[in-house]
Amino acid sequence: MSLDFEPEGRLYIDGQFREAAGGGRFEVINPADETVVGTAADGQAEDVAAAVTAARRAADETSWATDHAFRQRVLRQLQDALAKEAAALKAVQIAEAGTPASNIGAHIDVMTGDMSYFNDLIGRFPWETDFGVHEGVMGLPSNRHVRYEPYGVVGAITPWNAPFMTDLWKIHHALSTGNTVVLKTAPDTPLTGSLLARIAHEHTDIPAGVLNILSSEDKAAAGEALTGDPRVDMYHFTGSPAVGQRIYERGAVGIRKVCLELGGKSANIILDDADLAVALPLAVGMCMSNSGQGCALATRLVVHASRYDEVVEGLTEALRHLPWGDPTDPTNVVGPIINAAQLARMEGMVDRAREAGARTTVGGRRGASPTNGRGFWYEPTLVADVHEDAEIAQLEVFGPVLTVVKYDGDDDEAVRVANNSRYGLSAYVQTQDPERAWRVANRLKAGTVNIGPSFYLSPDTPFGGYGISGVGREHGEDGFREYLQAKTIASPGVAGGAGAKGAQA
Repeated sequence: MSLDFEPEGRLYIDGQFREAAGGGRFEVINPADETVVGTAADGQAEDVAAAVTAARRAADETSWATDHAFRQRVLRQLQDALAKEAAALKAVQIAEAGTPASNIGAHIDVMTGDMSYFNDLIGRFPWETDFGVHEGVMGLPSNRHVRYEPYGVVGAITPWNAPFMTDLWKIHHALSTGNTVVLKTAPDTPLTGSLLARIAHEHTDIPAGVLNILSSEDKAAAGEALTGDPRVDMYHFTGSPAVGQRIYERGAVGIRKVCLELGGKSANIILDDADLAVALPLAVGMCMSNSGQGCALATRLVVHASRYDEVVEGLTEALRHLPWGDPTDPTNVVGPIINAAQLARMEGMVDRAREAGARTTVGGRRGASPTNGRGFWYEPTLVADVHEDAEIAQLEVFGPVLTVVKYDGDDDEAVRVANNSRYGLSAYVQTQDPERAWRVANRLKAGTVNIGPSFYLSPDTPFGGYGISGVGREHGEDGFREYLQAKTIASPGVAGGAGAKGAQA
């Protein structure tokens, strides 16, 4: 399962591709067959410092922050180029992340198309607004003028499960708002980011230093260097709560802005009146998409006792016939697990659930490799009879494992069980009564809620979590504003008069 071209693997710093200062490289492994996809530069603290220096200079000494029309033109160039290079981007991500071909269009094509929202927003966002005259507590008639400015340098860190999607979100959010960015990719999936850098370098007029993309085999070394650099003004991280908390702590030194998207254990409530012909296929798709390796997937099914047996029976049959295997085969829904450590972690969680009394009605074991005994495979799995407080009901598994919890009672009980989680990224509600669905949805402690056959993700609405699922939002004007600071400028005014127009950036 090799690529038919040599992937870019160098660091991209200050408008140039370069090897790591220490000269090191590391192998990127295809999780489907354990072949080497390519190699990537092993960036260290010295390389991180060079990237931050470049980003700092571009933020402080160029017009990137204030020339909105130029930014808009450059990012439209990037969008067009990414669309033209979609085939190469898909091939690289399938090879290094094991993303099933059946799902790759949602990662590449849809996300590239969604860039239009922020690109257009650059031109219509109220960067400067006059509020007229107000005579406040000081008794001074004052014109008020509000101006939005970028933070400066954004340090971004992305995960392996959706490398193009999360790399693009961080880059596009930061750049469209006038920030410069230093992006550190995940060690398992650095080649998607380096290809993105090459596309930006070759097909856009992006100034040197505005975009910097790094790879490193040791995520802690580069991450600590990036989060410890006082010249970085803001951090945006997608990943685990433990690492997110560490970044939050590091960002507190110097009081830097931090946004975190930290995963979830999203509940999918099947109420007693749900139409199972709709709800069961949805339960399978919303858990098994991307091989179950998604932060907002519905991995925790909360089922009313009156429907429990038929739900378990129906899902068992569906998962038994769910196609899985070679991620390049577009008929497969589930592909490989990213690496041996994640496979072992997931296997341990399912094994412990069984030891605690849960049932695996289908799956529950490593899959027979479709690639000559190589790769990291786990069968699509249903774990039934799980207590709501069990480990597997409370922690992310991050694989093709659907956990089923039974509740007996009214909608208050369904909401209570669904909210029994420290996470709060997403939630799902299945019922044939729209008013009932909305009543339940409004009480769920989650940043996004999906009623029936719907899904929250769109470029114009905010995405983020409650609880340990994070702070801050991506997408929509809420996500745009996360990367901006509001400045209010007062100037002398005449009581009862209109405010004077402020100088435009």
